[in-house]
Amino acid sequence: MNYGIVIQARMSSNRLPGKVLLEIEGLPMLFRQADRLMHMMQEIPIIIATSDEDSDNPIQLMCNDYGIRCFRGSLDNVMGRFISCADEYNLDFIVRVGGDDPLIDPECCKSLISAHKKENYDFLYASNKEGWPYGAAAELISVKKLKEAHKKTTSSFYREHTIPYFFDNSENFNMKRVIAPSHICRPNYFLTVDFPEDLELIRKIFKHLKSCGDYFSFKKVIDLIDQNPELLEINQHLHEGFEH
Repeated sequence: MNYGIVIQARMSSNRLPGKVLLEIEGLPMLFRQADRLMHMMQEIPIIIATSDEDSDNPIQLMCNDYGIRCFRGSLDNVMGRFISCADEYNLDFIVRVGGDDPLIDPECCKSLISAHKKENYDFLYASNKEGWPYGAAAELISVKKLKEAHKKTTSSFYREHTIPYFFDNSENFNMKRVIAPSHICRPNYFLTVDFPEDLELIRKIFKHLKSCGDYFSFKKVIDLIDQNPELLEINQHLHEGFEH
C-alpha cells in the first residue's frame, strides 16, 4: 500500500491572501511545513497540491527552488485535485494536510498510518476534540473511497472542502477517530493560520524555539504554550475548534 502526504495549498485565501508564502524566521511558511515533514518522514513522499491557476504560480516556483514535489489541479474541485495527485504519484492512501498548518505534527501523520496498517479503514481523522490540536492534525483517506465520493456528489461545497462529505455520509465508510496522547491533546490550542493574529502566534513560537533548530518536536511547542499561557490570548478568540 502506497502512502503519501499531500499538502493542500493556494494563494487565494480570503482572510489572509498569500499567507502560505509569508515568512516565518526568514523562510516561506509553506516551505517550513514541507521541510519539517520531509525531514521527519523521509520514507513517505511529501507533495504540495496547488491549483493550476496563474495565481498559484508562486507556489510552483517555491517548490522548484527548494526541490519539493508539486502537483497542480483544479482550484475549487479539491477532491478532484487530490485524486489526480494520487494517480500521478501512484498513491493508494493520502494523508491530507492543510497548507495553513505550519506546525503539523509528523507524529500525527505517523499515528494515522500506523492505525491504518492495523486495520484497513477508509477514513481516519486526528482532527477531533480528543486528537491533535487545531492546526496540528491531519486525516488519512482511501483514494478508492475518495473516487467513489467524487462520483456520488456534485456539491461544490463537498468537492471543495472534501472532509465534510465523509462526516455527513459516515454510514458509507469505515471510519476511525484517532486520539492523541494526553501530553499532546490540547483542544484549546489553535495553531492554524487563518488570521494575522494566527501568524503572529506562529512566528512567536518559531522565534522562541529557533535555538532548538528547524526540526523541533511538537512536544516542545506544547511545552512552550503550557509554560507561557499568555500566548493563547493572541488568537484564541478567533477559533471554535473541531466539531467531531
